[in-house]
Amino acid sequence: MDDDLQIDSDEDLFRNPVYYEPAGCNLDLDRPDLGVPQGQDLLNVLLRMRGRVPVERRGLICPDCRDLRGRRVPMYLVQRDGVWLASHYRKPGEKHISHESDEHLARKERIAKDSEDHGFRADIESSTADGQARLDVRINGANGIVLGYEPQLSAQTARGMRAREGFRRRGGIQSVWDFADPDHAGIGTVPYVRTPNLPASVIRVQKNPIPVRDGNFVLEEGQCSQSGALTRCPERPYDPENPTDAGYCGGWHRVLVPSHQSSAFAGEAGESGLTLTQFIVEAAAGERVPFQRGGHHGWLPAQQWQQYLEANGPGPDKERAPSARQGDRRDRCTEDRPASDVRADPKKRRGSRTIVLETRAQETEAAEVATDASGRPIPLCRFNCGMPASMTGLEGLPEHWSCRRKDEDARGVAGKAA
Repeated sequence: MDDDLQIDSDEDLFRNPVYYEPAGCNLDLDRPDLGVPQGQDLLNVLLRMRGRVPVERRGLICPDCRDLRGRRVPMYLVQRDGVWLASHYRKPGEKHISHESDEHLARKERIAKDSEDHGFRADIESSTADGQARLDVRINGANGIVLGYEPQLSAQTARGMRAREGFRRRGGIQSVWDFADPDHAGIGTVPYVRTPNLPASVIRVQKNPIPVRDGNFVLEEGQCSQSGALTRCPERPYDPENPTDAGYCGGWHRVLVPSHQSSAFAGEAGESGLTLTQFIVEAAAGERVPFQRGGHHGWLPAQQWQQYLEANGPGPDKERAPSARQGDRRDRCTEDRPASDVRADPKKRRGSRTIVLETRAQETEAAEVATDASGRPIPLCRFNCGMPASMTGLEGLPEHWSCRRKDEDARGVAGKAA
């Protein structure tokens, strides 16, 4: 009876919430009682239904399909490495369940059209070769580059974003995650860009530019001073209460900085009016490349990537790829799910995302030693004024007459006070 199932991929599987109709609430598959009163034996009851009760009559449904689409989509339980997960019921050959918003669809259609217009083949809703990830837009770039454009308009956890990126990276995909929320947990967690939150009607008009406001980094280096090349000291803590405060340490830094926070920033739209279409086309052509430094992801122009390698070497940061079995299935089951009581609020990201590659302390020049006519060094004044003194006093020590007078006057005042 369970043979006519289309099993969800691991990427889809671990993200699904599940609603139990008889109890009238979502189940917590992490708990022995599934989060319902007297539910200790409920899991065994559900498992005994296998092969006996049709999936549609087991009482498990997708809460998102019900809330967003008004559809009752049955679900069933699947075990992965000892963890119970919920999967949508689909017959073989049926497409995956999708609740994409109109804005989400518009972004996919726009990027696919723009890529095709610039000579790069693009396919909407394409899977990776291993079947572990589904790409919103697959773009076949130059020299074997494969881009996966992923607009992400809903809140997610950083853990979930890392897991989803891991599926794509292992499939040989260079992902471009597009966020509209400046505080999204995925910013910096995965290779990303940030664009404004625009309505679908505006996005679908190809002549309307979509500015890139974050995610594109530039390499800067220079003296950390008011007259230097850096806007502010990258190692000085950012004060959100005083965002215009600038501090300088006097040293020298080489940094990766978001282009909108760089000294060359030229306006609200970003570096030289960089648009999402231009970014995608250049990334597909290999003119922009993703980087990872200290767990933070972003994109660099290819020329600056070479400078990055010169500064940091060819070895990328090592990052353990999280297992899909350990993913946070509470993220959401599809795109653009609204706020939910089973998903944690995303962590707020504030302030600068400057990445320091190298720092050198301010180099002080050695003071020149004063010499007399014969080339011998002139000693410093005994009264610690810091200046060389060629005259010797009554004690045979180098001194200035003015410094002796000041010392005698100071002693006299002290004696009268005593």
